[in-house]
Amino acid sequence: MTHEIDSGGPTPVGRHLTDWRIRRGLGVADLATRAGVPGQLIEDLEAGEEWVDQGRVLSSLAAGLRLDPAELTGQPYMPHGPGHSTVHSLGWFARRHLARTLSADGAGGEADEARLAELAEGVRAADDDGELASAAQMVPGLLELIGPPRPEDADCRGTALRAAAHVAVSRLLRRLGYRDLAWNLLSHACPPPEAYPAVLGEEVWLLLDMGQAELAVARAVRGEADVPAEVLLPLAVAHAALGQAAESERILASAQEKAISAWQRSQVASAGAFAAAEGAAYDEVLARAEGAAGLPAGDRSALLVLTASARARLGQYEAAVADLATAESLAPLHTRLDPLARELVSVLPARAQEHADVLGGIAARLSMK
Repeated sequence: MTHEIDSGGPTPVGRHLTDWRIRRGLGVADLATRAGVPGQLIEDLEAGEEWVDQGRVLSSLAAGLRLDPAELTGQPYMPHGPGHSTVHSLGWFARRHLARTLSADGAGGEADEARLAELAEGVRAADDDGELASAAQMVPGLLELIGPPRPEDADCRGTALRAAAHVAVSRLLRRLGYRDLAWNLLSHACPPPEAYPAVLGEEVWLLLDMGQAELAVARAVRGEADVPAEVLLPLAVAHAALGQAAESERILASAQEKAISAWQRSQVASAGAFAAAEGAAYDEVLARAEGAAGLPAGDRSALLVLTASARARLGQYEAAVADLATAESLAPLHTRLDPLARELVSVLPARAQEHADVLGGIAARLSMK
């Protein structure tokens, strides 16, 4: 399950790509036709001369092999260290909760709404702050309080709190790579109208991570006037992943107009950077990332991994290593569980040999060495 990073071999995606292509009995040209990508890209990925930093490329390769993108990235990753072991256990708790929800005796009593609100906010805040282990420790108690869906419950506050809890846990599961569990959990949210945008927004992000940009757009768009603000950003990224840059820019502009706080403007700038990455506009990635200084640590780390990859594409290897190291210092587990970070840790040593010690340390903490 571990690999040396200084062998000059392919990245994690490149290794899985070779394994699955052979397993499917496909030649490079066959897969290139199925995936709609150049055969040279596949050859370079498998040889370790290229890496993946675009969701649309990963999705296309996965679709060509009839896989979920997680099969190519290796998610969910085997636990490494106490923090990762703690968050890894969430899969078990989520499965148990879903089994109880579907069982005949799954009905629970009245939940302590104050405690439910406290835990849901605690999980969300810890996730935002990059403290995944702390967030994970609150999840078992939160799942116990959520109980089964009660769409007939007239107490909108209770159903809204349960929906917020579902979103908080689903987002955490999504980050860990448990996308099937995240989707099943969201399907039990039963949100009232005021909580629906948050649930829908998480569904769209989840579909994007699953490589389903077209479904993400279809899920989000229910008439132009009905697209809530919480959904605009993942919708913009989805359009960018589909090569619809003009529509992506239009949606980002709309989101910018609706942003009323520094945090919201930072979120828009970050989404713009991810959208630019889908079009391989790496200078634009760096320019837009400059406007995202107000992000919390968890989101900031993901953006820094993205800018590290953009800098590597531009030949700015020293700056790329610095961004990657900063991302890990801000939110260690966020960064170690990020597939793009693992791709970079595989390719940067050959390009930034003077920083081998830094990269070797990061690789060891990612259990890649």
